[in-house]
Amino acid sequence: MVPTPSMPSRRALLTGISAGLATALAGCSASESHQSPPEDGTLVTDYITAKTRSSTEQPPIVAPRDDEEAAADETSTTAEPLSLHVIESEEDAAALEFADDATDVAAVRRLVAETAYASESVLVYQTRISECHRLKLNYVTKDSDGQPSVEFCQVVRDATVECERDARDHVAAFVRLPFPADEYSGYSVSGGGGCNPVPERYQNESESP
Repeated sequence: MVPTPSMPSRRALLTGISAGLATALAGCSASESHQSPPEDGTLVTDYITAKTRSSTEQPPIVAPRDDEEAAADETSTTAEPLSLHVIESEEDAAALEFADDATDVAAVRRLVAETAYASESVLVYQTRISECHRLKLNYVTKDSDGQPSVEFCQVVRDATVECERDARDHVAAFVRLPFPADEYSGYSVSGGGGCNPVPERYQNESESP
């Protein structure tokens, strides 16, 4: 089929769409950035992920919100959607609420419900993404102080997926980490760009399942 202005070619999608990353801060010593993972530390391999997506202006996670005080006021319109969050307990998991059009909610709920919070935790990252891209977890590391760093990247979706190059969705990723939240006081998330190889310094040192 000959590409038309309303239906860009796959080559155009591959070369013409850039994935932006907005810097955000949330929670206690949490950050979203383009920074490289720490020089020291280990590669974490024993993790499980699930994702949910929405194609409307409402993100897939509607509660909790980043601004809890504003979110507590039912008449407030200033509460920011969740961007970075750690689920530390069954109570935290029960507080999650999802948009009506959020996809794969059952898989996400299963992941958080089956987490053993005495020895595990779930990191949540929610962001905007091109309609023609999907979010992929590239790798996870933990530095010498025990702070996790989660590296996401963006890849073009399957050719069977209909999308508009200028349209944007919301996506939320849930990552079950093999250590409880009380073992780390901060964490970082990188969520843009292509999927780079795991840095060589982590190749021979990893946390195996």
